[in-house]
Amino acid sequence: MFKKFLIFAMIFGCSISAFSQNSVNDYKYVIVPNDFDFLDEEDEFRLNSLTQFLFNKYGFIALMEDENRPIDLIYNPCLALKADVLDDSGTFKTNLAIELKNCKDELIYVSEQGKSFDKKYSVAYNKALREAFMYVAALKYSYKPNEYILSERREDAVDANQEIDELKEEIEVLKKEKETIIASETAVELNAEEVVEKSNKQIEISLQGEATLYAQKTEYGYQVVDSTPRVVMVLLNTKNPEVFMVKGRNAMVIKEEGSWYFSENNGSEVKNTLIEIKF
Repeated sequence: MFKKFLIFAMIFGCSISAFSQNSVNDYKYVIVPNDFDFLDEEDEFRLNSLTQFLFNKYGFIALMEDENRPIDLIYNPCLALKADVLDDSGTFKTNLAIELKNCKDELIYVSEQGKSFDKKYSVAYNKALREAFMYVAALKYSYKPNEYILSERREDAVDANQEIDELKEEIEVLKKEKETIIASETAVELNAEEVVEKSNKQIEISLQGEATLYAQKTEYGYQVVDSTPRVVMVLLNTKNPEVFMVKGRNAMVIKEEGSWYFSENNGSEVKNTLIEIKF
């Protein structure tokens, strides 16, 4: 049944969304809000975190609205699309659709609705969102720079430069703070920079095997070790307790449906690897 739906979604997306596909490909980033209008709390049911994860899964570079912006996005906010989830639910059915607008609030793309008949909100929203993202997946997004959008640089360069300077200061402060992370008593004592250099190699080795990894609490998150114990990677906390940034990598460790995944964007694709990690 799922295969039939996926085929239908791909055919439907190709047939009526060709223009949207081309338009979506013009944008380098997607900004996901911290909360949706139809929910009562920030990231309720982890729906915002799941939205970011699914955009990244299907090739986009998705950022939460409170994350630090890349320098090119600071200079040119029009490089990003603003994401939203539209709720058109009824009494017995949950209906969600994905919407993308540009910096001028122009509609670039809206998906078909994902549906769920589950009565429990946490389950219904999750299923409906994932189904709606099947239409996003059918777009086969691939960023292609658009000269017109690239020319939409900010005129207030002074403000932009000030933001960049502030961002650099924040990065320096964070760097100094993170350098104070002390290895756990049961792990090899290495400073933060050595952990990053060695963990990049260990990550590749660990992801190829099936060994169990162990997360050990630190001041800013966790350090992950194998049974040696050897430090494999350093995880940094986010607002979501089931989403961690991997220090020194363009990657995240995410819990989805009871399993942990190492999700990395190498610039050309997003690769998700199932890992066994005990916290």
